[in-house]
This record gives sequence, structure tokens and C-alpha cells, in this order.
Amino acid sequence: MASNSTAICNITCKVDSSIDEFFHPTLYIIVIVLGLPTNCMALWAAYLQVRQRNELGVYLINLSVADLLYIATLPLWIDYFLHHDNWVHGQESCKLFGFIFYTNIYVSIAFLCCISVDRYLAVAHPLRFAKVRRVKTAVAVSAVVWVIEVVANSAPLFHDELFQNGRNLTLCFERYPMQEWVAGMNLYRSFLGFLAPWLVMLAGYRGIVRAVRTNVSTERQEKAKIKRLALSLVLITLLCFAPYHVLLLWRSMLFLHQPCDCSGEEMLFTAYHAALALTSLNCVADPILYCFVNEGARNDVSQALARLLAALSFGGSSLPSHTDGLTGASITMETPLSTKKTAFCSEGKPSGYKAELEAFKDECLQMTILSVKK
Repeated sequence: MASNSTAICNITCKVDSSIDEFFHPTLYIIVIVLGLPTNCMALWAAYLQVRQRNELGVYLINLSVADLLYIATLPLWIDYFLHHDNWVHGQESCKLFGFIFYTNIYVSIAFLCCISVDRYLAVAHPLRFAKVRRVKTAVAVSAVVWVIEVVANSAPLFHDELFQNGRNLTLCFERYPMQEWVAGMNLYRSFLGFLAPWLVMLAGYRGIVRAVRTNVSTERQEKAKIKRLALSLVLITLLCFAPYHVLLLWRSMLFLHQPCDCSGEEMLFTAYHAALALTSLNCVADPILYCFVNEGARNDVSQALARLLAALSFGGSSLPSHTDGLTGASITMETPLSTKKTAFCSEGKPSGYKAELEAFKDECLQMTILSVKK
């Protein structure tokens, strides 16, 4: 990503794009190798959950679909960086692949936020919001998330995103300094696309930890496990996306303060591009965090993998007996802090006495804890 001028400032920013030629292709290849199979397995495991009418599976499916769409764009970005930041695939493909690339960041954050809220309601309020936590509700919420994020991030589709730099290279989604409308969009992305959902996630997991802590019947070791997991979920989201948004906000504020000053762009370019590339690790972290952290999920995914390998090996002949369970509806993918929707919790009627209600809630919470024990 070399320099070029904007419609506002008739200047050229000289940025050092050497980081793009090795770091980005290497990292993106790693993400493809690790993220493609794990997200496919996560997608299958989440589908099994939806078949069991578990609303968590709906959010996991959407998260995996977003990650797979993102991964599908990486080969062209690898080609772009290997050709020294020269896009040779045309204007429309630049718009489409850039749109998918950047929109995935906020779609992923939004669905992680949905999962956080859903788990908080399941653990802290298992009775009050039982009717809200349904597959139909999750489908409706997911549709709203997609519409909001697609519309909010669609502005680049209506602008030219190919620019010629001083070395006669064609840049895609790269302009230094940025345009004024891009700076305004970056403020929205930083505060409403990242910070607000992350704060909701943080509050939700603090509520989960508080609910588990006040449950006297939960073992100390199990409490520690759940609290560590809750913290790790928030930290992974923070580590994947916070560096990029801090630098994005910094760049935008510098531009709004001094639109034609290249010193800020030149100073932040290397760190900004490294942080942007690191957001792709979210595609690897998502299936690990939400599908592979407990025994039930690992069994589902390992059985799905065994079934796939058996099909490839035997050419569609009879499969080993240990994969038979995949065709039924009895497979359960439990993520930590998730609730198994037992008849007792979803259909039980609390009495009018406060003590009995508290005891009932405590039992539902305990069933939640027990469902994720190994």
C-alpha cells in the first residue's frame, strides 16, 4: 500500500508497505488452513443444535457462515499482497471482496454479543426469559443483525475503491490520507460496531460470573472453570479486534483534526496494517471457543470428522458404528455456560412462595453447571 492522493488533499502520503509482502500472506494462509476445516465442523455441530431446537446453534451457524465468507476472500487478498499491493481483478470484485472482508469484523462481533446475552439470560435468569430464548427468536435476531451490519457497512459499494498510486499500482480499499466520509464511518465502526457490543459482552459475562458465584451448590473447581472461560471469551474478542479499532480511531481523529497531514498516516501505517491482519485470527478463535471447549462439542466434531474421513475412505460404504449417532437428533453440542433445555427448566412452574422460587432457580442453574462438566 503505497501512497496516493484524495479528492480533498492534493498530496501524496509515503507509507512503507513492506510488511504487506510477507506478514499478510503468511498469516492469511495460516487462517485458511486452520479456519476452513474448523469452521466447517463448527457449522455442522451448530446445525445439530438447531435440530434439537437450541437457539444457541442459530447464532453459531451465523458466526461460522460469516467466518467462512471472510475466509473465501483471503485468496484474492493473498494475491494482492504478493503482487506488491496491486489489485488486478477489477473494480466490482474489489468492492465485493473488500465489503465482505470488513463487514465480517462487525458481523462477528455482533453475533458474539448475541451469544453473550443469550448465555447470560440462560444462567442468570433461566425462568424469566425462557420463552425469549427460542429458535424463532434467534432467527429473527440474526436476520436483524445481518440487515443492520450490511446496511451500516455498505457505503464502500457506492464509491470507487480502486486507486492508482505513484508507482502505477492499483490499490484496493487503500487511500492515504483517507476520505472525509471514510473518517466518519470509522467513528461509527469504532464506537457502535466494536466498543458498544464489547461492553455488552463484558457486562453479560460479569453477570454470569456473579450468578455462578452466588450458587452455593456449585463446586469451587467448576466455578473457577466457568469464570476462566468467561474471562477468556471477553479477552479473545478484545485481543482480536481492539488493536485494530484503537488505531482506526486514532487515524480517523488525526485526519479530522488535520485532513492533509500525512505524518500520522506514515507513522501508524505499519501498526495499523498489522492490527488489521490480526483481526483474521478471529476466524480461528470462534470455533475453538464456542465448539471445542467441552467434551460434548469435541465429540460432535470428532464424530463428524470421522464420518467424513470414512466416507472418503470407503467410497460411501457402510460407516463405523460410532458415527451412527450423527444421523439422529440426540447429539448435543454444549458450550460452557449454556443450558440444556430440559423439561424441568423450560416447563416447570414455580410456586407463589419466594423461597420455593429461589430454590427452583437454583436447581435450574445447577443443571446448567452440571451439563458442561466433563
